[in-house]
Amino acid sequence: MSSAMHDTSHSRVATGTTNGWDTVALENDRIRVVVLPGKGAEILSIEDLSSGSPLNVLWKAPWALRPQGLSSSTAGGSQGVWMDHYVGGWQVLFPNAGDPCTYMGAELSFHGEASLAPWESSLVETTKGPAVDLSVDLMRSPFRISRHMSVDPTAPVLRFTETITNTGNERMPYMWGHHPAYGAPFLCEGARLTIPARTYLGDVANAPGRTRIAPNARGTWPHAIAADGGTVDVSVIPGPGAGYANMGYALDLSAGWYALESPATGIGVAVTWPLAVMPSVWVWQEFNGGQGYPWYGRSYVIGVEPHSSWPGHGLLGAIEAGTARWLEPGSSETVDFTFTLFELPAKGLGHVTNVTAAGTVEFD
Repeated sequence: MSSAMHDTSHSRVATGTTNGWDTVALENDRIRVVVLPGKGAEILSIEDLSSGSPLNVLWKAPWALRPQGLSSSTAGGSQGVWMDHYVGGWQVLFPNAGDPCTYMGAELSFHGEASLAPWESSLVETTKGPAVDLSVDLMRSPFRISRHMSVDPTAPVLRFTETITNTGNERMPYMWGHHPAYGAPFLCEGARLTIPARTYLGDVANAPGRTRIAPNARGTWPHAIAADGGTVDVSVIPGPGAGYANMGYALDLSAGWYALESPATGIGVAVTWPLAVMPSVWVWQEFNGGQGYPWYGRSYVIGVEPHSSWPGHGLLGAIEAGTARWLEPGSSETVDFTFTLFELPAKGLGHVTNVTAAGTVEFD
């Protein structure tokens, strides 16, 4: 697969291709992360290597990644284009998220230009090992995004720093989020999602009959207000075939982290980020309940997505809600992420209570 490899200590960075797309793979003996620079710097997969048989914790759509030369969409709108190219994994959503909208004369596409734009990439050597630098200058708004990614030399931890810069001469609003989606076999019945939140807000667009959550209703996390007036614990994951889909927002967080534990595989994932920049988590639950394009009732997936803003209906909606962020001309904003794979404690010995900024997972 690789055309070049950099190896320092126990971490490695290799370049290669998949279906005609250039790839960058960052790995050590316990974790492998594959990135597609030409497709929004998307993280295509994150594999746990500790058991000897690689396990991808990210969702892989039932349709395949199209070869790069055959990637043109036949859809007329930006949402259709985005969905035609979506194959799971982890995307950055910027400067728009959710519905397309027009701002300052430019149409901002569904889930943002950065998520599909081709990024430049280069392999670099650091004192902590090999890494990859990625960057893109957007066309529809005056922003530059850069990202530095590496894996720990020995621990199953991915770290990356992402920076946005306003390259224009006008104060600019933005939505900025990360869209990791998790799937089977890692996602399973009885999986448990922990977020240090106090509030769960059901999305206004939750469709009656295909969701268990009342639209635009506030509950106390992890209990959402149910469509029938009761409550639903959205932190406990049902099995495949549950037949419903929910969308909502974990709000009023005390810290920027979450953990998702998978009893079927014996591992969990933990993500950290700066709460000051991304104070909400979008929780998208697609449990074989989505009907019609593109799901057709065949997708079992959960997205647990740190975001700067809510609701997920485009930049104009975030401005109206007062949750959009703003950046002055020439100014920058930076977020540091960690992604950690961890082993679950022996059965009955507790659940995650905290994840430190360094990615250390703590249990009760």
